[in-house]
Amino acid sequence: MTQAQQGGGRRGLLGLVAGILVLMACVVAASAWLRLAQARVDCGAWPACRGSTAALAERAALAATRADPQLGAAHTLERVRGFHRVVATLALLGVVALVVALLRERPRRPRLLRPALGLLGLALFLSALGVVTPGSRATAVLLGNLLGGFLMLALAATLLARLLASEPATARLARRAAWAAALWLAMCTLGAVSGAGGAHLAPPLHLALAVLALPFAARVAWASRTETSSVARAVGVVLAGLVPLQFVLGALAAGQAAQPGWVLLHNSTAAWAGAALLALAASHDSRA
Repeated sequence: MTQAQQGGGRRGLLGLVAGILVLMACVVAASAWLRLAQARVDCGAWPACRGSTAALAERAALAATRADPQLGAAHTLERVRGFHRVVATLALLGVVALVVALLRERPRRPRLLRPALGLLGLALFLSALGVVTPGSRATAVLLGNLLGGFLMLALAATLLARLLASEPATARLARRAAWAAALWLAMCTLGAVSGAGGAHLAPPLHLALAVLALPFAARVAWASRTETSSVARAVGVVLAGLVPLQFVLGALAAGQAAQPGWVLLHNSTAAWAGAALLALAASHDSRA
């Protein structure tokens, strides 16, 4: 293969992965929109209105349920559902095309093929979940969709970082980012459960984990500034901007009694910050 062909192939992969990243960002945002637009117990003072308190009030017919008047308008929901179907389908087709392109390469590049196969597995899982549980509000289905979308976004970010990076990040930064990513995903999981009103301990645990996860993520962003890898430094800069934004959006969401609009922004920022952490965690791969 000539250098021109190699360059063209690399640009093609970059474009494909960047497209998948954008599509997955749209899927995550649309999924969050549809989830937050659903009718739920009125929340006058988050987090007190979540969990067992909300469940007891609902059973006693003391708490009304309502859909958000803006996010949940019928014509808006129809458009968002249609948009979600289109971008999710395009993302799946993009992932299939990416895996085929990487499988056809000689020699193959496991450092790219592994996350691409992970993307394909998650895409197929989410597609099956949507077919088997249409419209379900079960907590397990909620978490499957949420974490599956977050992880797909993270894997797309990881692939883009690996394609762009001329050298890997240090093992020390990758380990710190892996711990921070684990905390971050646990925080997001508890946030989703508390938003669904599934467990009365979820809201305080979500806040407690946020106290740990946000500074830990900020520390990873600060540590990335000394990396020799320009891509790791760039991801660190993005993370340094997302962490304080996540704190501000979380405070605004809580201060506004978990209004769906603020929670939507909070959810989207959490997805991007988690993707940045997982991309840094995967930026040093000893098996490459």
